[in-house]
Amino acid sequence: MPGILVVDGKPTHRDYLADILTNAGYQVTGKASSGAEAISLFHQKKPDLVTLDLIMPDMNGMDLLKVMKGTSPSVSFLICTSIYHEMIPDLAKRTGAEALFQKPVSASNLLETVSAIMGSPSLQTQ
Repeated sequence: MPGILVVDGKPTHRDYLADILTNAGYQVTGKASSGAEAISLFHQKKPDLVTLDLIMPDMNGMDLLKVMKGTSPSVSFLICTSIYHEMIPDLAKRTGAEALFQKPVSASNLLETVSAIMGSPSLQTQ
């Protein structure tokens, strides 16, 4: 089954996103709280999709996206952030993110986007 890596510096946000995805039937293969941890899990778990925040303790989310996209261009990325600046949506697209969500993330919007990228969890094979 395709896996999802959830990256967020705040445990409550990380767990919230992971719970939404897991309860919908998707497999969350890892949760990371920092850029370094995310890179390590990214290489170990080889996820098909990564959700990531822009603000983390050790690394900017856009820089992390560039590193991961550079090593695995076929992986999809969703940015979930509480910060907003008019340049962020354009920068996210140019960096390779499939979507940008403003926190708090709507469960229905997140699942609709994940389903469009990965398909329905009931259609995925193990």
